[in-house]
Amino acid sequence: MNIVTPNVTILAHTDIAPLGEWDATLDFHGMAVQPRATGAETLMEYAGRQCYKSFHRPNPETATTQSYLERTLFDQGHWSIAEHASVTLHITGVSRAFLTELTRHRHLSFSVQSQRFVDESDCNVVMPPAIRDSDEVTRMAWEVETASAVDGYRDIAAQLDHLPRKQAREAARSVLPNAVETRMVVTGNIRAWYNVIALRTAPGVDAEMVEVMTLVRDQLATIAPTIFKEQA
Repeated sequence: MNIVTPNVTILAHTDIAPLGEWDATLDFHGMAVQPRATGAETLMEYAGRQCYKSFHRPNPETATTQSYLERTLFDQGHWSIAEHASVTLHITGVSRAFLTELTRHRHLSFSVQSQRFVDESDCNVVMPPAIRDSDEVTRMAWEVETASAVDGYRDIAAQLDHLPRKQAREAARSVLPNAVETRMVVTGNIRAWYNVIALRTAPGVDAEMVEVMTLVRDQLATIAPTIFKEQA
């Protein structure tokens, strides 16, 4: 039984076309792309300026991509433009309990490792932060109880070996603890991610959720720093 910690990796994200080739020489209806702006940020700015044909940036106070997004999103609350850019993440080292919490957010899309098809006999487990930060006696007690549950899974799966593997595993998984690791691909637009992070890093939220969503925020800050550095 291997204890793992969370990891968040960017698999894909929205960029402006042609991918990877935008620079200060490009021009969209008179809107020069700023070298320091990311593709996702440029797309959001373009979407907003499309509404008013303000591609030439007539207002000095919002003449940069950063200042435009800060005013439009945070001052004026016009978050619809943030729905045009999305980010897909690969999240590993998280528990089934974490999965239950995250899937409450309906604006995210999920593809999750299946316990019916994947053999969990040698599963990884996720130690809750409160136990991880406690004394050795508590940690050892947790490990013993968790290992016992996984042993129970193996025993039940073995006793049901006369059934198709999928049926045996779906029955045996009933004794697995919430601590079993799950892995998932999650996609959301920038607005959805911002909302989830705001809710799930607030005081009193599940400790594992806070830990993972902080990692998510740090990754998304590389895609849309104007937005997610505000949450740091």
